Amino acid sequence: MEGILILALAYPAAIAVLFYLAFLRPVQQHQRKQRDELASLHVGDEVLTQAGFIAVIKEVRVPEDHGPTELILDLGGVEVRAVASAIAQRVSPAPEPEPAPQPERKEITEQVPS
Repeated sequence: MEGILILALAYPAAIAVLFYLAFLRPVQQHQRKQRDELASLHVGDEVLTQAGFIAVIKEVRVPEDHGPTELILDLGGVEVRAVASAIAQRVSPAPEPEPAPQPERKEITEQVPS
């Protein structure tokens, strides 16, 4: 009798674990990845919006009080405001700034009379 009770409790628990592993966990991982990607957006990044527009980030505005992060996007001459959650993915990161050219250094060698 006790074995039947344990099995009666084990089946629903196993089904709940399988449901979590098959459905909920992948969705949570995807949401976490997207949240981390949105947090790492920078000025100059090329992004794809949920509406299908490809734009370049011109400005990132983080409100002082709790509210959505706003982005100013350049759609090829037209600037629009959007919330960060409207970004589907980063197409390409901002180009790395080129290092400033270093002035040439000339070595001065002195000849010591022997």
